[in-house]
Amino acid sequence: MRRDVVEHRNTGGGGGSYPSQFTVDGTWPTTLPTGELIAPLAVTVPAGASKILAVKLHGFSHTWLGDSQIALQSPAGQLYNLYQDNNGVFGGGCADGVSGDYTIVDASVGLNSCGNPAQNFSCNGTPAGDYRQAYGTWPSGSSGILNTDLETIPIANGTWNLVFYDWYVGVDDGNLASWDLCFDVQSGPTTYCTAGTSTNGCVPSISASAQPSATLAHACNVTIASVEGQKFGIIFYGINNSGFTPAPWSAGSSSFLCVKGPTQRTGSVGSGGTIGLCNGALTLDWNAFQTANPLSVGNPFSSGDHVYMQGWYRDPPAPKTTNLSNALDLTMTP
Repeated sequence: MRRDVVEHRNTGGGGGSYPSQFTVDGTWPTTLPTGELIAPLAVTVPAGASKILAVKLHGFSHTWLGDSQIALQSPAGQLYNLYQDNNGVFGGGCADGVSGDYTIVDASVGLNSCGNPAQNFSCNGTPAGDYRQAYGTWPSGSSGILNTDLETIPIANGTWNLVFYDWYVGVDDGNLASWDLCFDVQSGPTTYCTAGTSTNGCVPSISASAQPSATLAHACNVTIASVEGQKFGIIFYGINNSGFTPAPWSAGSSSFLCVKGPTQRTGSVGSGGTIGLCNGALTLDWNAFQTANPLSVGNPFSSGDHVYMQGWYRDPPAPKTTNLSNALDLTMTP
């Protein structure tokens, strides 16, 4: 499917040649061949990112693609398979030579981040382009290399390595000019649903200063503006809106409940402002709330988790004596 995101690249990963020596070694899949190319890239995960979209290889060449095994290594040292076609056959795998720029995307996707088709690696000339991960018959975990789909690999700041092994050393070799690691970047906190109109004609609007961070790495302040002045209210949230349809708050109310239970209240706050005017606001310091409430719903959060948030406030003349704001969809960043 096509991604609803903008791609952000960490660019300029190192290149080089492999193998670095010409001795046949390695036992598939228990002992990796030596002479591998380790190409490092210092990565800063962009704000708003929740997953890896692609690994881009620039100036990648090898005279027999099937000799190669390509793995992505996280800053924690874990290796993940990107390409493996040897399957334990000496001199096996695809005999095609490759030359050019190649993009490797998640094993399960049909389209890349730009909506272009992603191909399966197969011996059909293997022209430069976009290809899905290929694990072959590699037993996941062998030699410390996992068969993990790209978009589910945990993301983190630090030095990532692209590692190239060669299972038939001494005849064919490979080269890489450089590589990029590409993340999704969310467009920012997203509003949805419809706010109710208060007795004095106020239509509250919820927003956040940034996507929240699972590690509280940066501030996330939530504000519900245009609330009636001098009212008490609560900002509440849930963590799973799947299959949920907003429902009328009560008979005759213009408000909708937009967050699926179970929900978590974040504490009563005053709106300030002036009685009868729409200059009040409800505010929440997300980081401070999470720090003070380690057992709150969803805690501890992970990058990529969603939080669905809405405001409730007193409005005695209204149906059910209360009204609700519109809602906010937040995505956890690292």
